[in-house]
Amino acid sequence: MELRHLKYFKTVAEELHFGKAANRLNMAQPPLSLQIRQLEEEIGVQLFHRTKRNVDLTEEGKVFLEKVYHLFDHLEEAIHTVRLMKSGEIGEIIIGFIASTAYDILPAIIKHYRAQYPAIHVVLKQLTSSEQINALKDGTIHVGIISEPIESEEINLQIIRQEPLIIALPREHPLVVNSTTASPIQLIDLENEEFIVTGRRANQGHYDGVINSCYQAGFSPRIVQETEEMSTVISLVSTGIGVALVPASMHLLLQNEVIYREIKDNEFHTVTALVWDSKNQSPVIQTFIELVNESIVPLFNP
Repeated sequence: MELRHLKYFKTVAEELHFGKAANRLNMAQPPLSLQIRQLEEEIGVQLFHRTKRNVDLTEEGKVFLEKVYHLFDHLEEAIHTVRLMKSGEIGEIIIGFIASTAYDILPAIIKHYRAQYPAIHVVLKQLTSSEQINALKDGTIHVGIISEPIESEEINLQIIRQEPLIIALPREHPLVVNSTTASPIQLIDLENEEFIVTGRRANQGHYDGVINSCYQAGFSPRIVQETEEMSTVISLVSTGIGVALVPASMHLLLQNEVIYREIKDNEFHTVTALVWDSKNQSPVIQTFIELVNESIVPLFNP
C-alpha cells in the first residue's frame, strides 16, 4: 500500500462519484477504479458499495475514512514540524553562562530569543568559562557565554561586550572615607592592599588582566582569596577582607556595602563573548547566533 492509494480512497469517499474524483485527481476514471479495487484486495475489506447510479461507503469504509483523515492530519503536522526544525524555529538549545552575565546580558538574550522563537525549549547551565569550553567539546551545551577570548579552530567566538575594569572597595575603606569625590583611583594606590580575584583556572582572561594591570602600575597584587564567580568576589569585598578589580557591569551589586571607582589610566578591558562548536550546523544554533549578532551585540555596543 502506498500513500497515493489512501489519497485516491479519500477523494472518492468525499465525492462518492468515481468520475468527479478522477477529475479532481487529474486522472482517468478506469485507472482510479483499478487502484481502489487493489486497495480493497490488499486490506481484504470492501470499502464502497457500487451500483450503476450510486457509490456509497460501507460501514468499514466509513471507519477507514476516519482513520485516513487522522493519518493525513498527522502527516501534515509532521511535515510542518520538520520544516520548522529546518528553519530553526522549534527544538531545544542548551546555553552555558557565567554568573556575571546573569544581571544584564543573559536576561537580554533570553527575552529577545523567547519573543522571536517561543517554541524552542531553552535550558540554562551556569558554568565557568573553562567548564563551558569543555562542555561545548563534549556536546553537553550548544552555545556558551564566557568571559575570556580563546583561540581555537574548533570553537567560534563572537564578542558581545568589552568593558573596562573598575575597583570594588569596602564602604569603610580609607580611599572611600577620606575622599569627597568619586574621581578615578590610580592602581598604585592599592599596592599595599589585599586582593580578591577569580581564579585563573575558572577565568584565565580576567585573572591575567588583573595581574597585568597591577604589574603595569608598578606592583604585584597580594592575593588573599580566589573564587570561581565574580558575584562571590563582590560579596567578599563587602566583608572587608580585600579589594577587587571587576568588570564595570558589576557596579550594581551590593551598592550599600561596596563602593565602585573607575581606574585612572588603565587600558585593560574584559571581554564577554558567545562561543559555539564550529562544526555544529544546527539551524537552532545558527538562528540563535544570528539573533545575538543582530539584537544583543548592538545593545551592549551602542
